[in-house]
Amino acid sequence: MKKGLVALLALAFMACRANAQSSAVLKEINGTTRLVQDGRPMILLGGELHNSTSSTPSSFRKALETVRAMGLNALIGSVSWEQVEPQEGRYDFSILDSMICIADEARMPLVLIWFASYKNGESSYAPLWVKKDTRRFFRTRDSLNHNTTTLSPFCQETVKADSRAYCQMLKHLKEQDRNRRVCMIQVENEMGAFVDVDHCPEARDAFSGPVPQGLTDYLQKNWKKMEGSLVRQWKASGSKKKGSWEELFGQGDLTRQFFMAAAFAQFAEEVTRSGKAIYPLPAYVNCWMADEDAQPGSYPNGGPRPTVLDVYKALAPSVDLLAPDIYRPTLYRIVEAYHRPDNALFIPELKLEAGNAYYTLAEHNAICFSPFGIEDAAKDSIFCEEYRVLGGLLPLISDYQGTGRMHGFVRQEVVDGAGDTVRLVFSPYEMEVHYLKDARRAHGLAVKIADDEFIVAGAGCQVVFHSERQGQVCKIGWAEEVEPAENGEWRTLRVLNGDETGHHNWLPLAQGRTVSGIYRIKLYTYPEK
Repeated sequence: MKKGLVALLALAFMACRANAQSSAVLKEINGTTRLVQDGRPMILLGGELHNSTSSTPSSFRKALETVRAMGLNALIGSVSWEQVEPQEGRYDFSILDSMICIADEARMPLVLIWFASYKNGESSYAPLWVKKDTRRFFRTRDSLNHNTTTLSPFCQETVKADSRAYCQMLKHLKEQDRNRRVCMIQVENEMGAFVDVDHCPEARDAFSGPVPQGLTDYLQKNWKKMEGSLVRQWKASGSKKKGSWEELFGQGDLTRQFFMAAAFAQFAEEVTRSGKAIYPLPAYVNCWMADEDAQPGSYPNGGPRPTVLDVYKALAPSVDLLAPDIYRPTLYRIVEAYHRPDNALFIPELKLEAGNAYYTLAEHNAICFSPFGIEDAAKDSIFCEEYRVLGGLLPLISDYQGTGRMHGFVRQEVVDGAGDTVRLVFSPYEMEVHYLKDARRAHGLAVKIADDEFIVAGAGCQVVFHSERQGQVCKIGWAEEVEPAENGEWRTLRVLNGDETGHHNWLPLAQGRTVSGIYRIKLYTYPEK
């Protein structure tokens, strides 16, 4: 009887293990980095909750039920150090357990944010026993030598305590998250401090001491393919391998930015590396994006801004991705800075504008698009409808990311003389996107699914195709408005012709409507003469 029971339990355990998901990993597919779980690439069309929404089970459940109805396929929520370790060495993971349980019920992938030593350039989510002890956990100091509210990245006691709590959380997560709902984790939040440079004694000693060897080794290895102020400053010093910060990078604001970035990068590396030794979840660090000419200290100085990305790549190799929080109007410049061969585009925070998803997912192979305060979007019918359209396009987007056969576009403010026409190349064709003058929302994407066949989706514009071959005229052979069908094909809603395609010359996207349409078109060419 006992043997039979043991055998039955063993079979049940094996069945449970067989049904459980594997942990998510980052993997290169078609030359671009993808988030993969159970062998399938994932694109996170999600949203980030308000900071306190996940602080209680009831609040988190209500929010998840709200956003699930909007068509999201992922959710970003926070876990705070002050709740996990309210007393030193005593851990409480009840909030984390409830988040996993509620997400499990909804089959919703989760991305966790570790609100710990740093949150928006402050330390408001550290436990009270940390905040009160300013000797053991000393603070960043300003130019008047006053303590700020931000823990210093040069404090080894802080990084040790933060890392211990983070490791305990990951150990618990590995054991309790049996269906692997948590697919990624954000380490800290918008790291940095509102100072020009940390003026505490430990920081002053570090500034006059040697630059970390990891940074100079990185520069020696990668300088030929690097651009930007970091390598320019270093080369101006004679490409030295050793020396103080001023000896290698000169004097001024840039050197202090590099110095602060190095301090916070090493802090992030210590926390991330220690956690990955226990549970190697993909991890990223996000950044408060300020204006390019903003003075250090008017934003959290030390975070992974574009000017210091290579500092983080050199000194925080365990951090998989560096992610921009985008609330600035220059979306194009920001995503171009963060989408690099060594850094896939992951957007954990941005304004509630779904049109930007078309551009970032299709043009820059983003693996996550996640507006902040996603609960608020439930009242925005246009946003919800756009997410519904994007949800239907995700399988297509996933198939074509990294292939070079897909492009995205979105109207931005005029930058550097950019106009209201965008040209995209799909050899042997070129597609012109003309944004309509009065369209408040103008965006879309196009995918070349066969030699002369395209799926185009969007709103607020019209597209025109040209042949790259001299002497060839390009026309639209036929066009249909479509929607995804359950079998993975496209269901025809309308056949477009005549006036609706300008007699085969152009295709309007969602003409007269505010929400994107999806179209399948076939092109043909003939000799001009």
